[in-house]
Amino acid sequence: MSWGVEDEQRRKGILELMKLSEEIVRANPNHVNEVNKSRNGCWMEQMYGMMRCDFCDLSQDCPVREEHEWQEYLRTNNIIIVPDSDNNS
Repeated sequence: MSWGVEDEQRRKGILELMKLSEEIVRANPNHVNEVNKSRNGCWMEQMYGMMRCDFCDLSQDCPVREEHEWQEYLRTNNIIIVPDSDNNS
């Protein structure tokens, strides 16, 4: 997270996230153990109730990023996926 120290805007975002984290934990010290899994698999949405992909670099297997990269790959290579409509046979 060295970029967070060098970039003023990201540093501000990280400080806001740390403040939010402290508030959540003060309100409920068991928040980490009790939190519901997010629908899209984003750990930030799960823990903080928001997605901040602009400074999230902690998860190499982020499902949100993987889906974004997959859709970008399809667009770049002009690939169209057509659902198989013949599922009954």
